[in-house]
Amino acid sequence: MQNNQKQHVKPGGFHNRLFKLKLLAAIWSGKILIALTRVLGRGGTTLPGRAALRIAPRLLSSLSAPLPQGSLIVTGTNGKTTTSALITAILKNAGYRCINNQSGSNMSWGVASALLAAVSWTGHLPGNYAVMEVDEGAFPGVVSSIKPRGVVITNVFRDQLDRYGEVDHVLDAIKKGLEMQPEGCFEVINADDPSLAGIALNKAKKRWTYGLELDLPAGTFENTGRDMKTCPICTKKLNYDKIYFAHLGHYHCLSCGYRRQDPDVKLTGSTANPDGSSSVRISLPGENIAVNFHLMGTYNLYNLLAAVTCARALDISTTAMRGALEQSTPSFGRMEIFKLENKTIVMALIKNPVGANEVLRTILAQKNRINILVAINDKIADGTDVSWLWDVDFEQLVSIEDKLSGVMVSGLRAREMAVRFKYAGLDTARIGIEENTAAAIDRALEQTSEGSRLFILPTYTAMLEMRRTLNKMGLGKPYWEE
Repeated sequence: MQNNQKQHVKPGGFHNRLFKLKLLAAIWSGKILIALTRVLGRGGTTLPGRAALRIAPRLLSSLSAPLPQGSLIVTGTNGKTTTSALITAILKNAGYRCINNQSGSNMSWGVASALLAAVSWTGHLPGNYAVMEVDEGAFPGVVSSIKPRGVVITNVFRDQLDRYGEVDHVLDAIKKGLEMQPEGCFEVINADDPSLAGIALNKAKKRWTYGLELDLPAGTFENTGRDMKTCPICTKKLNYDKIYFAHLGHYHCLSCGYRRQDPDVKLTGSTANPDGSSSVRISLPGENIAVNFHLMGTYNLYNLLAAVTCARALDISTTAMRGALEQSTPSFGRMEIFKLENKTIVMALIKNPVGANEVLRTILAQKNRINILVAINDKIADGTDVSWLWDVDFEQLVSIEDKLSGVMVSGLRAREMAVRFKYAGLDTARIGIEENTAAAIDRALEQTSEGSRLFILPTYTAMLEMRRTLNKMGLGKPYWEE
C-alpha cells in the first residue's frame, strides 16, 4: 500500500515540475520574441503570445491568477480599446498598478503578449489589476482562462461578417462567456443596447448598468439601420423614444412591455467647450460628478460611462475618476491626434458601419477645411469581407464637398474604396488613389493646407502601418514607449 502511494506521488511532482519548466520556457520565448519584434518596430502583439501559448496552453490562467486585485475584461463591438484605457487610467490614478493590452490586440494571443511584456523573466507579474479588452469571439475562452473579477460589455453591432456572421452569433458568444464567469464576478452592461439588456441575468452575479439621459439632435445617417429592430423577448417591433445612434437609445415594446430600465449610472448633461472638450454631468448612486472630458463623439460618452460604472463597481472614489478622466487622451488609433507644424492629423479607426458613421458625424461637424484619407485592408485582423463599406453613409460627405481640400484612398482595397466614393456622389476627379499607405500619407499631407486637419480613417492593419509611418516622422511614439 505504501509503495503504491509513493508511486502515485512521484508522477504528480514530476508533472508539476514539468509544467513550471514549460511555463518558464513560454515566458522566456515570448519575451525574447517581444524584444526582437520591437527592434523591428512591429510591437510584438501577436507572435509572442501565439508561441508562448503553444508551449504552455495554460499561460493566461497561470500568469493572471496571482494578481491581488484580479482581472477585468472589456468586450463588445465598438469602444473596447478606449473603455479599457479609461478604466486603466482611473485605477492608476487611484494608486493601483495595471497591465493593459493598449495596442488593441485582443485575441487570446494579444492578451498573452500583454501579460508576457509585463511579467518578469522569473514569472512574477508586478501589478494589481489586469485590464484587458477581448474580442467578442475570443471572450468565452479568455473568461474561462483568466476568471475575471468583472466584465464590461459595451455594445453589439454588425462587425466582420466573415468572422462573426450576424449579431445573433456575437450575442451567443457573449452569453457563453457570461455563463463561464466565476462566482462573485460583476457585470457592467450598456442599458441603451436592447440586445444586451435582454441577456438573462445570472442571479449569482451583480449587474451594473449605464446609459445616456440626453436630448440630442436626430441623426441624418440613413444606410446603417438598426441592428436591433425587434424586441429580444417577443420579436415584435421595438419602438424608441430616443435614439443616440444605431439601435442605442430609449426603447420599449408595445407588445410584451419590455423596455429600457433606469440605469445605475447616467450621463445627464453634456456641453461643448471652446477648446473642444465637453463638460459632462454624471449621476451615480448617491452622488453626482462633473467632468471636463476631451474625447470627441457621442460614442465616447458611452465609453466614459462604461469606465465610470466599472470604477463604481470596484468602489473607486469619484476623486480618482475625475482626475483620470479630465487628463484622458485618445487611445491608440482612436481619434488620436498628431501635430505636424501647422497641420493636425486625426487618426480614427473604422471597422464597421456604426463606428465609421460616428467618425463621419465628427468630421461633418468640423468648421474649417479638411482632408480625408481612407485606408482599407482586408487581412484577417481587418475582416476579409469589405461589403460593410456600402452600409456606411459616405454620401453625407457630399454636403461638405466645398470644405474638402482632398480625398485619398489607400490600402489593399483602395480601388474598391474609390468606387464606393464614386457611388456616394463625390467628384471622381478629386479622388486620389495610392495603395502604399506611407506614400498616401505624404500625398495627403501635401494636399492639406496650413491650419487644416487631415482625417485618416484606416482599418486595423492599415492603422498599424500608418502609425509606424507617423512614428518614423517623429509624430508620436510606439505604444510600448508611451
